[in-house]
Amino acid sequence: MAVSQSVVGRNNAEKPHGLVGMLKNPYVFATCLFASLGCTMYGYDQGVMGPILVMENFKNHFPYFENSTIQGWLVAALELGAWAGALINGVLADRISRKYAMMVAVVIFTLGTGLQAGAQTPAYFFAGRIIGGVGIGMFSMVIPLYQAEIAPPELRGSLVSLQQLSITIGTTIAFWLDYGMQYVGGVACNPEGIANPYLADGTYNTAQNHGHTCLGQKTISWRLPLALQIVPAWILFFGMFFFPFSPRWLMMKHRDEEALSSLSKLRRLPAADPVVRAEFLEIKAAVMFDEETEREAVGSGGALAPWKALFAPNMIKRLMVGCCTMVFQQFTGINAVLYYAPQIFGSFGFSSTKTTLLATGVTGILQIIFTLPSVLWLDKFGRKTFLIVGAAGMFLCHIVVAIVEGLYEDKWNLNEGLAKPQGWVAIAFIWLFAVNFAYSWVRPVAWVLAQEIFPNSQRSRGVAIVASTNWMFNFVIGLTTKDMLGTMKYGTYIFFAVFSGLGGLFIWKFAPETKDKTLEELDIFFGKGMDSIAEADRLRMQRINETLGLAGVENLEDLKREKEITAEQVEL
Repeated sequence: MAVSQSVVGRNNAEKPHGLVGMLKNPYVFATCLFASLGCTMYGYDQGVMGPILVMENFKNHFPYFENSTIQGWLVAALELGAWAGALINGVLADRISRKYAMMVAVVIFTLGTGLQAGAQTPAYFFAGRIIGGVGIGMFSMVIPLYQAEIAPPELRGSLVSLQQLSITIGTTIAFWLDYGMQYVGGVACNPEGIANPYLADGTYNTAQNHGHTCLGQKTISWRLPLALQIVPAWILFFGMFFFPFSPRWLMMKHRDEEALSSLSKLRRLPAADPVVRAEFLEIKAAVMFDEETEREAVGSGGALAPWKALFAPNMIKRLMVGCCTMVFQQFTGINAVLYYAPQIFGSFGFSSTKTTLLATGVTGILQIIFTLPSVLWLDKFGRKTFLIVGAAGMFLCHIVVAIVEGLYEDKWNLNEGLAKPQGWVAIAFIWLFAVNFAYSWVRPVAWVLAQEIFPNSQRSRGVAIVASTNWMFNFVIGLTTKDMLGTMKYGTYIFFAVFSGLGGLFIWKFAPETKDKTLEELDIFFGKGMDSIAEADRLRMQRINETLGLAGVENLEDLKREKEITAEQVEL
């Protein structure tokens, strides 16, 4: 790995990583943990819908959703809204701040949740999914951005990984809440006036039973799980009033004294401490560089020039690494499992809703447990190691599931309880697939990498495009998986296996290792050295560093303790 170009990066590289490092930085740890509440809602929404789709009371209310294509659109509607939310929040996060952008997302998410929980018609339910998705997409973009910008470099991976732990906790809560709520009034609808509510193959006869009141399972069994998403959302809303602005955002707004104060508070060190001063000056140098570059771009290329800059030669590789990582992440098939877990487990020869929901709940627990390795050791072993090992594990799991289903699918389809042990083998390897994804390609690693590859001036725009790419392909997976499972059968798992393997090869070949690097230095690091950056940019950064007193600084001791940050350094 290349030696850090940053004095802060070199100084912090030997500091404790993982859990020990987080405990030694309790304030920034608590801030990142609290911000992760927004990701809890994202995970909750991922897990809540699949089990609801198999509840008989829900089927009785919305027979329109029984069609596999319509179910795909119902699940994918949230991703479509999230794609838009992630894209627009890049501008909003720069305009009104990262923390206020989160609060706007809470309001939008609340509207969408209310429409879903109270829906009486499919149109209202679809509208709620899309509007709620906009809020979820905004969270997915701004929360890791905020966490990355307040975290010290040696803990950035672990702290941003907290969002994934929150996602998996949210998903698991949804799974088990749905499992428990199915018993409210009984697991069966028992429609009034219907002697036999089931078809010959044992499935619920929605077309016949619609319009007949359920005497068994109650409406609250699915309305309450949908409505409870609002609780963590508003805890986040009010709590964010008490947490700091991103020092990098404050610097971008020329609120330098506030940025220094925020950084001092986050690091729990006096503003005059060499560590705080060095990080402050490095952030300032990056902002000054980016603003000068942007002014020149706008002056010569117009208002859209900063967006066009993402496609310049020194940026396009970053954008491609970020976007392709998200494409491969979605095509591992994880969201297909999370959205349709009960139906997938049911296809392995298990007709009991109780069994399939129970297996779904176990998936959530495993994801929580195996997200912890990335939280604890991501900054020790590096991003590429986790991604490559995880890709290999997911590839093998998909291949095993494809083989087992290919051999025993005909027996399972008889609905006679045949080949049950083989069905449990398939379930076990779906669980192992979720384990491999949990410590690697899920947000702990893929999204940390996406945050780290863009310079300060392009981070919001770059992450917005990367996040929107993730949601667009999430939308594709949500829309097509149900039909893929019905038509391609075991071929679906071969499809996901191929993309899992390709994802690992892509990371090995094209992605940089970014651990222990400050956000400001990655513009240099990504290019593998000063010589690969345009001479004009190199000279500009050199001039800015000389102005701020950073030129020639090799160690923190080089920043004399008695030297104050002068008005000339603070003023752009």
